[in-house]
Amino acid sequence: MATATKKKSAAKTATSKKTVTKKPAATKAKPRTKKFDLVIDSAKGATWTTEPHRPQFEYRHFGIEEATKRKYGSHVIRVAKGAKPPVRHHVHPDCEFLQVMILKGWVKFWYDGVGEKKLSVGDVHLLPAGIKHAVTGWSKDLEMLETTHPADYDSIVLTDAQIARLKD
Repeated sequence: MATATKKKSAAKTATSKKTVTKKPAATKAKPRTKKFDLVIDSAKGATWTTEPHRPQFEYRHFGIEEATKRKYGSHVIRVAKGAKPPVRHHVHPDCEFLQVMILKGWVKFWYDGVGEKKLSVGDVHLLPAGIKHAVTGWSKDLEMLETTHPADYDSIVLTDAQIARLKD
């Protein structure tokens, strides 16, 4: 009889055991490192500058370039008083990210392999590195937000012979 009791006790113990799932050991969250400074730039009294590579436009820099140690650039671009198109065909071979959003007015861009496109308020383009393009027209009230990575990149103007070989 003792054997029967032992078997019953073993069976009872086996069915009454709870399955416990072990939780992975908690890992401490890595503290976030500050990658750039806070930037707050007021539109009121903002400074607009011209830049030698595109005298047709004025730029309002926010301080993004300095805050990110020139890793990123972001600024509003507007038409300089009396400026007329075009901005000659050019390419930015070392710019990994170049996004433009139209804030006011309109602008026409020409892209290699695509042709001319008109962008209006709210429209955006993201240029792949190395795409040849030109700015062929704009409204007098044009304002666009441009964001880039890195902040500083080459702008190589194409020769007449290079432009002649481009595709629409």
